Amino acid sequence: MAAFSQRWRIFSLCSLLFILSQFYRTSSAVIAPDLEREFSLSSTQLGMLGAAFFYAFALSQIPIGLLLDRKGPRLTMTVLSLIAAVGSCIFATAADYGTALLGRVMLGVGMAGNLMGPMALIGRWFERDRFATLSGVLLAMGTLGNTLSTSPLAYAAKTVGWRLTFLVLGVLTFSLSVLFYRIVRDRPGCGSVDGGYPPDFFSVRSTLSLLVVNRNYWLISAGTFLRYGTFAAIQSLWAGPYLIKQHGLSPVAAGNILLLLNVGLIMGSPLGGWLSEAVVKSSKKTVLLGLAGLSFFQFTLGLYDSPGKFSVLGVLFWGTGFFGAFGIIMYAHIKELMPDRITGTALTGINLFTMLGAAVFIHGLGSLLDRVSSEWGYSGAFVVCGLSAFVGMVLYLFTSEGIGGKDNSRQNC
Repeated sequence: MAAFSQRWRIFSLCSLLFILSQFYRTSSAVIAPDLEREFSLSSTQLGMLGAAFFYAFALSQIPIGLLLDRKGPRLTMTVLSLIAAVGSCIFATAADYGTALLGRVMLGVGMAGNLMGPMALIGRWFERDRFATLSGVLLAMGTLGNTLSTSPLAYAAKTVGWRLTFLVLGVLTFSLSVLFYRIVRDRPGCGSVDGGYPPDFFSVRSTLSLLVVNRNYWLISAGTFLRYGTFAAIQSLWAGPYLIKQHGLSPVAAGNILLLLNVGLIMGSPLGGWLSEAVVKSSKKTVLLGLAGLSFFQFTLGLYDSPGKFSVLGVLFWGTGFFGAFGIIMYAHIKELMPDRITGTALTGINLFTMLGAAVFIHGLGSLLDRVSSEWGYSGAFVVCGLSAFVGMVLYLFTSEGIGGKDNSRQNC
């Protein structure tokens, strides 16, 4: 009973940290006018301020994976969360663009372990056949962070200012990091001493060698690059201009459509895990279903040219969110295919390409929109997204079926 309660306390703390990660990731959009005004930013500088989080996040993945495997999630996530707390305070008190950029970079690094670390803990504290479902629940919880970074953040920024808001968030992040270190243990049965595998169990070189020569790692990496890249480009930036400029919706109506995308994401995350474990009984087939659905809805959005049809657009964006959520199963898939001792590195290696996909597609679609007429730009951008997701599906056909793995939930310290 004690172990049962402990693992749910750990899962709850992991969920809170992931909610913070999702919040910080998308928070710059709402306060962009304030940032432009206070720091006298050009559009290029503002874009870099938003992208800094993604680049820092992506480049941190492999080192964090090695730390998760060697030092354990408890210590790794605590130190990273402390970095994020400092980053939030630096961002809140920045007097110039360079300092604000430093704060965003530190936030990206500090939040970079708040998906892979929880997944490593889920793999150790829960039964193997619950991994995909709980990963989906974790992703659904994270959507709350995306939601809080919209209207609630705008209200807070208007009421008390964005600086005080981020200062309070820095204190909250610090408090959670301390609580995390006090409560979390890396494995069931561990006392005060935690950690990963013994340092001499495997070298960094051998870990990376096992990863880079594995065909499945590169195929799944390509799949997540194309899946999340196209999804994030729509969710984080281009859906709003598409709805307002191409379909003539008001900002409020566009916001309601985007809410439906998040509803689809919330519904699809746990349902995708359940389908993978209880119905389809295959991570690979569930991911393929998600990529097929994502490609269809993105491609249809690109071809749809009837302005202002709220109900149709709502269904299309809901479907994009619903099937886009199935991508979380890729992490369960790579976990099934890799040796236990390099799980952390494998998961963060996949997440490296996930975040790079977001950065590349956000910038790439912007370049596309600059080069084509406004009449066809958004349609072309969404068609490119649909075709890219389709390519990801084709590549994913060549991955191996997951063979499962031993249950780590009761592994000895």
